[in-house]
Amino acid sequence: MGENMEIDNFKTFVRSIPSIREEVVKGRYTWQQLYEFYVLYGEDDKMWEPYRKNNVDLSGILDIVKNVDLDALSRSFDGIQKILDLMSGFVGKEASPQQQKQWYDD
Repeated sequence: MGENMEIDNFKTFVRSIPSIREEVVKGRYTWQQLYEFYVLYGEDDKMWEPYRKNNVDLSGILDIVKNVDLDALSRSFDGIQKILDLMSGFVGKEASPQQQKQWYDD
C-alpha cells in the first residue's frame, strides 16, 4: 500500500511540473528512472530545479488577474484613447494636404 501512495505522489508531482514529461518524450529518461530518482531523493532535490524554472506558475498569474480592478483599467484605457485622439487631431491639422506638397505636385 505504501508503494501505491508513493506512485500517486509521483504522479501528482509530475503533473505539477509538466516540463518533466518532455524528458521522457525526448528519450533522455524513462518514467522508471524518474520515479526511482523521485523515491530516492524526493521532490525537493536540485535535479528538479530546471524543470520548475521552466514551469509557469499559473496560480500566481491567476492571483494577479483576480486583483486587477477592471473598472480602473478601463478608465485608464479610455484616458489613453482620449489623449491619442487629441494628438491625432493636432497632427492632422499640422499636416494638411496643402502643406504636404510632393515633388510630383508641382
